[in-house]
Amino acid sequence: MQEQINAMLEGLASFGIPIFENDIAEDEEAQFKEAGYHFFIYQTGDMFKNDDRATIGQDIAIFYFSENRDDLDEQTTNIIKALSNIPAFKFERTQKNRLRKKNTDEYVDQIVLLYNRLIKITGCVLK
Repeated sequence: MQEQINAMLEGLASFGIPIFENDIAEDEEAQFKEAGYHFFIYQTGDMFKNDDRATIGQDIAIFYFSENRDDLDEQTTNIIKALSNIPAFKFERTQKNRLRKKNTDEYVDQIVLLYNRLIKITGCVLK
């Protein structure tokens, strides 16, 4: 289970930007307000049973925040490629958002990469 997360983190680390789990602390975010937003946040989501009864599935969302870049589609495909060899880790789709900075006319791009992973349940058969 942890091997998949470690492989995902290794793939994301290849982009040389910070990676956060679940959210970013206010004091950590302050540095990006001045220097520009450019980081990942990942979240593991709900688990669900599969038809094979020997595995469960889990949703994973990777949020890529970027400011002042014009190559977002290319960067998105690079992220997908970097995570493509992780066993039982399947790309589902992306969602694009533009987030307005508070009290400004400036925006931050957010790409949400949605994945699904399979987790083996050893010694147990789900009914």
